[in-house]
Amino acid sequence: MSNLLQFILSQEDQFRRARLPSLFSDFSTQRHTNPNGYVANVNIWKEAFCRAAGAGLVSASDGTIQRLSIETGPHLMQKLESKEWGRPLALNAVFNEAVSQGQMIPYRGFLSAPRSIYTRPWTDVPWRIISWGLEQIGLQQVFHDAGSTMSKDFVLIPNVEQAANKIVDRLQGRSSYVDRIFSAKRFKKEAAAALSLPGDLEDKDLKILLKYLARDRRFLLCDETVVKINGPDGTLVPISNEDQTVASLKNLVEDVNEGIHRLESQISSSMQRSKEAIVLKNRQSALAALKSKKLAESILSQRSDTLLQLEQVLESIKQASDQVTMLQVMKDSAGVLRSLNARVGSVENVEDALNSVKDEMEKVKDINSAINEAGLDPNAVDETEIDEELDGLLREHEQAEEERLAETTKRRLADIPERANINQAGEEKSPLPKSKEITASETEPDPSISEETTALQDMSLGV
Repeated sequence: MSNLLQFILSQEDQFRRARLPSLFSDFSTQRHTNPNGYVANVNIWKEAFCRAAGAGLVSASDGTIQRLSIETGPHLMQKLESKEWGRPLALNAVFNEAVSQGQMIPYRGFLSAPRSIYTRPWTDVPWRIISWGLEQIGLQQVFHDAGSTMSKDFVLIPNVEQAANKIVDRLQGRSSYVDRIFSAKRFKKEAAAALSLPGDLEDKDLKILLKYLARDRRFLLCDETVVKINGPDGTLVPISNEDQTVASLKNLVEDVNEGIHRLESQISSSMQRSKEAIVLKNRQSALAALKSKKLAESILSQRSDTLLQLEQVLESIKQASDQVTMLQVMKDSAGVLRSLNARVGSVENVEDALNSVKDEMEKVKDINSAINEAGLDPNAVDETEIDEELDGLLREHEQAEEERLAETTKRRLADIPERANINQAGEEKSPLPKSKEITASETEPDPSISEETTALQDMSLGV
């Protein structure tokens, strides 16, 4: 069992064992007798192909990995063949329906289409017209033979849309002119990083992505060497000689960086060889390794200086580009200010407007004064009502204070007998020594208790 078929059977929930006989049979005959089952089987195979291609398990006849397209033909049928269920017999119907629904488009037609695939959907061309064309060139019978498929490339539109969204999310929002220019080599690496691929993106998939992003998403412009992303405002400016120069400079910086990494690796390897030769007491090998190391270090120093100069030039271009953008913004701002000042008018107009405002405010003050003098001030307050309300609040406060004082006095009077009993009991248990005399202060009553008692009596007598 091939890796492709193993992935489909293990990852796709719809490929249950009970359903496999139906999926591998020639269900194209069910299009009219069992349309629901026919549509379900077609959709299951379409989704399986898209997921398998996205996982890197679909390859062309030459072994090239295809993530955004699928090549039909004998090699595909061979990879889908099972000892138990044989080969799927209705794949032609799957591809027919996918093309008619616009989910798959022939590779060459996709690249050569002058307009967006969304402005003129492929569903505008019914499959019966395509079938008639194939019949005219003698391919109709081959295409409809069960268990075989005509060799043809189809672009998987769902995969292309998903990949394009990831690339747009990674690259959009770059305001600097230099950051929006890529060489074809660098864009290929950026696309692979956006898609989280373990290796490089295949050239065929790169062509599909560039065509889709340029024509259908209008996200970039490209030629054979330069890829230019649209500006922050979404405008697409044609590729110029300056763009090609910037792309070449950035490509050169990347090449020099790669050369520096190789030299560093070479220096490390030469040093390791020299140490091994010394351990083996091989003087000639050690000297050769050290000479190689010294030569690589000399070249590395030159390459590092070159890289520094190239990066300085690139940074200068970036600063100059930012200055051009800033100057243009300042010019636009000056135009806005000029337009607004023209609407405001001269200084005399501003002074006249302010004087008019002052005059109207004075009129409002005069009207308010006249109303107050006539006693018709709507904001006037009745002083009598305020005095009555204040007296009421004072009475409530005094009553609350009297009740609080009476309650406190009542609690303290209730405590006097209890404390007297406690003191008498204490004296009986522990009589005072004869030598100890009772002072006059001890026999006198507590002044605070006397005052509270007097107050309570006054209150009871209504004083």
